[in-house]
Amino acid sequence: MMSIVQLAMRTLPFFVFRIAVYAVFGLVSLTFLGLMIGLGILLFRWFEFASGFFLLMMAGTFFGVLGILRFIERYFLYMVKVGHIAVVTELLRTGKVPEGKNQIEFGKDQVKNHFGSANVAFVLDKIVYGAVRQIQRWLMQIGNFFNFVPGAQKVIRIVSKIMEVSLRYIDEAVLSYVMLRKSDMDDQQTDPLERDSVWKSAFDGVVLYAQSWKKIGMTAAGIVAGVYVLNILVFLIAVFPLMAIGTAVASSAGAGAVIGYFAIIGAYIFTSMFKRAFVDPLAMIAMVRTYQISVSEMEPSIDLQQKLLGVSSKFKELFNKSKGAPVQPVTDAPVSKGVTPST
Repeated sequence: MMSIVQLAMRTLPFFVFRIAVYAVFGLVSLTFLGLMIGLGILLFRWFEFASGFFLLMMAGTFFGVLGILRFIERYFLYMVKVGHIAVVTELLRTGKVPEGKNQIEFGKDQVKNHFGSANVAFVLDKIVYGAVRQIQRWLMQIGNFFNFVPGAQKVIRIVSKIMEVSLRYIDEAVLSYVMLRKSDMDDQQTDPLERDSVWKSAFDGVVLYAQSWKKIGMTAAGIVAGVYVLNILVFLIAVFPLMAIGTAVASSAGAGAVIGYFAIIGAYIFTSMFKRAFVDPLAMIAMVRTYQISVSEMEPSIDLQQKLLGVSSKFKELFNKSKGAPVQPVTDAPVSKGVTPST
């Protein structure tokens, strides 16, 4: 099976595309930020009492940029993200993707083939995300029974934080499982009447996550540590030059303070763009790979399914959709019998 680095190198077009999009967005945001800095300096020169208004404008600018970013990610970049998952899944399954075809377009075609449309994938993704989050909380509640052990509470808090941060990558791993099953059934030319819906595949994928969460948690811990370290380093690399520039151009202590605030926001924007463009897809690759290795010889546990139905409303919603959805060209991947669930 390909390593994380090999998968990243084989899917470079997705990294380049994301870097380009987030670089443009970051530059536009920082340019707008610069205009706000100039306006702030003028306000301080003309109206010394305008600092309160300017702080409100600064907050509005920040949340406005964040809102636009979320809009772009939902309606422009989501198909690219899921397409990247599809290509990674195909590389893990066969070691290759079709030659002579744009990789991003191939990924989008795979998403349409597996889910019918990006909207179906988006809705499925959200339900899986909610189900996994509720299951993680349930797992942490089980850990609370060991509160009497000295230091156990600190360990539980650390594990809980790791699971919380890794949550966004786990739902992507479950999506990859749905795609894997669909591709396997296509290869085997399974009778359409014997195929399951994408909801059933996702339902089984969540169960398999709950069975193997300890193994997946080791990769999650590494991902979380890497995300935090990179975020801190990139933020520090960005904030000090911006603050130095602000100090050099400021004409008063008040203006310097305002520019300092904007330097922090600018560094945050730069760090966020770097994380979304480079760190997130790399973390996705690591999680998808670990998930597929962990569940490759597992069969969903019926007993665990029943437990999860009692602790997660989102998981129950997924179950209901799997029972009521029309038959689609998706089914269970080959599994080995007799595997003891890991709980």
